Amino acid sequence: MGKRYIVFLVVGAILAMPSCNFLNEEPHSGQPTEAVITSAAALRLQAVLSLYDLIGSDKDGKGLQGTYRGIYDLQTFASNEAIIPVRGGDWYDGGLWVDLHEHTWAADNECCENAWMYLYGLIGRCNRSLALIAQYSQLLTDEQRTAYEAEVRAVRAMCYTYLLDLFARVPIVTSTETEVKDIAQSERSEVFAFIWNELQQSLPSLPDVRSNSRGEYYGRVTKPVALFLLMKLALNAEVWTDDDWTDGVRPDGKDIQLSCDGVSLNAWQAVVYYGDAILNSEANYWLCTSVRECFAAYNENATENIFTIPIDPIVYKNRFKNLFRSLHYQHAAALGLGGENGSCATQETLDVFGYGTNKQDCRFNLFFFSGMVKVNGEPLILSSGDTLVYYPREVQMVLTGSPYVATAGARMRKYEYDPAAIFDGQLQNNDIVLYRLADVYLMMAEAKVRQGQSGQDEFDGVRIREALALGVEVEARVATLENIYYERWIELMWEGWHRQDMIRFDRYVEDATDRYQKVFPIPQTAIQTNTRLQQNKGYE
Repeated sequence: MGKRYIVFLVVGAILAMPSCNFLNEEPHSGQPTEAVITSAAALRLQAVLSLYDLIGSDKDGKGLQGTYRGIYDLQTFASNEAIIPVRGGDWYDGGLWVDLHEHTWAADNECCENAWMYLYGLIGRCNRSLALIAQYSQLLTDEQRTAYEAEVRAVRAMCYTYLLDLFARVPIVTSTETEVKDIAQSERSEVFAFIWNELQQSLPSLPDVRSNSRGEYYGRVTKPVALFLLMKLALNAEVWTDDDWTDGVRPDGKDIQLSCDGVSLNAWQAVVYYGDAILNSEANYWLCTSVRECFAAYNENATENIFTIPIDPIVYKNRFKNLFRSLHYQHAAALGLGGENGSCATQETLDVFGYGTNKQDCRFNLFFFSGMVKVNGEPLILSSGDTLVYYPREVQMVLTGSPYVATAGARMRKYEYDPAAIFDGQLQNNDIVLYRLADVYLMMAEAKVRQGQSGQDEFDGVRIREALALGVEVEARVATLENIYYERWIELMWEGWHRQDMIRFDRYVEDATDRYQKVFPIPQTAIQTNTRLQQNKGYE
């Protein structure tokens, strides 16, 4: 186990605080900072390593993924990828899941408020860390100071990438001295430029090593993680540099010029440039033989995972609730887990996978439980005496009164069941996968096609690998934008990317009056705290 493991001894519940204080957090070690920081190692622990306690969480609304009612739920259940139906007396929750599915959310949406508060809470911690590094710089060599600052700035830039995607016009806060009343919003293109420059400046000082493997850099932002973020920025540049996303006109990626290591490239060229940098990284990534390896119970050595949230039933408090949320109660109980009988695939997802046809994608049964449920090879018998069967095609938003109220929908299966998991299966050994190489290949394929080139090799590399692993035939498909869109839907199912993809491919809203929904509203609580914040268009 690496040095990363001792962080919990120093940092406590950092984000549990009122909204008015989120930019001025204090250290939670129980001692004055001056009494703790007496060496470069102590400063590194307080200012750098402590940040990674916040990437995942055991509290709903916090963490990049794994918990409820935060970033992941906005990205997943506000898309047409997955759904949490109302199942009789379960899952109404004040209309929260209906609002996400039907795009009827408002400025008081709980997921929006949680995502905003979490991201700015972590940004506040980053700003505090940079202030500590400056304050105790005499303890550091020039090389140490540069490395510490680069890593903190990269973590902060990552937070701003999520804010840019979700809320568009957001305040850029880089100092602990900034008061809430003085925070002003920046245009979306300005936020994009800020993130791009921060990552560019941090990149040379980040180590070119793996982040997903146990050791010193386990779960940390290394150079390949920053390269992945630069790819996402460039891929979505048409959307994320558009200051008016409601007018139906956005910049052309071929005309967007981005500085890549001092060289000016258009958005699509930049995607390929940084994709090649990941492929040529000293971290040495390659596609796993099967996607199952990425999500296995012990996936720290998966060769294609780039950035993960470490989970360990003994060491880490981070939770993974997505599998827990999806499985039928008695299905989960038969596995020795807990279950909440909630989330499942939409009808649209079933269609994309070719469910029930002779062209059903071979990954369907890897990613979903459907049909008769078996445990240890035997059909699972419910307390009613019936065999448990999931009915994928019976899913709809409101199932109350339906004979399939408890059994409609194909359920999440992508993460391997871990028999050693505790807390009803929420604390497992599977690390949560955030960024991986399959996405890199698909981003490169898309960028090449948008540039008028062939992305066939990258497209086929992802699409064919599971069929090869299973020894089945797969239908040949040309790497068109449409096929790449659907391949991303299939391969990255349950990973929290589909809303972003839908917006980039112009498939998120049905007509011009709904364009404002491509971003979420600034939370009402944030506007009440700072009257300088202006609500996004359409939510006034």
